[in-house]
Amino acid sequence: MAKATGTAMDGYVGRINGATIYTRGKDTIIRKTHIIQPHRLSRTQLVLRERIAHNNILWRRLKAAHHTHFECGADAYRCFMSVNRLSPTIYLTKDMVSNNTSLLLPDMAVSNGPLAPISYQFGEVEGQPALLTDLTPKDICKGEYLLYVVRQEVIHRQGEEDLPQVHISVEVVTPSISNDGTLALVGDRFGDPMLGFALVRIQNDHVSSQHIITRCNYYERYTTEEALLSAAESYGGLTDRK
Repeated sequence: MAKATGTAMDGYVGRINGATIYTRGKDTIIRKTHIIQPHRLSRTQLVLRERIAHNNILWRRLKAAHHTHFECGADAYRCFMSVNRLSPTIYLTKDMVSNNTSLLLPDMAVSNGPLAPISYQFGEVEGQPALLTDLTPKDICKGEYLLYVVRQEVIHRQGEEDLPQVHISVEVVTPSISNDGTLALVGDRFGDPMLGFALVRIQNDHVSSQHIITRCNYYERYTTEEALLSAAESYGGLTDRK
């Protein structure tokens, strides 16, 4: 086993050339792979592998935004994988996984911590699209607020599969007062069907546990039986086992 820091492998999780690469805390760990799994899997094994593979890609997207606030478990990566283990299963072909295909998922966790969660939903303030919250003006004094913005992009490749990618950005925001006296974020982007949002409170180095809300349903085309069989075929098909 070896540790690699400050290399091109930072943030990569997976197998390459007989080695397994993963993160432990702030270190990138590289160790020889002793067991090589066959490409052909049972349906149950394929579902598990596809879910882990896609969540790994989402983790790298989130890590690139430099805001990975997960306080459960041994480290942020393991906590992220744990709290997102029940997310919708996305079926990607071998080529799509190698190209880091990623889908905007509803309810994706972007933070996990002990502070009280913020409740929010889409709505309008004075006719403008908004993210309505249950925060009160007094809450503004309780730490700072980070808005996670997840954009679904779809790259169309001539003669090849489309390449969906998500891009995650994080910004410090100050909500304004909405019609009912609670706080809201207002702007055209909150009506964009290809965007997802989460509002996270940070106070005394702790965070609230928050999930993405979105109108985007593009991911659904990668949850079908057809998508599963296409993914399986790219790895040599399914075994006879369930």
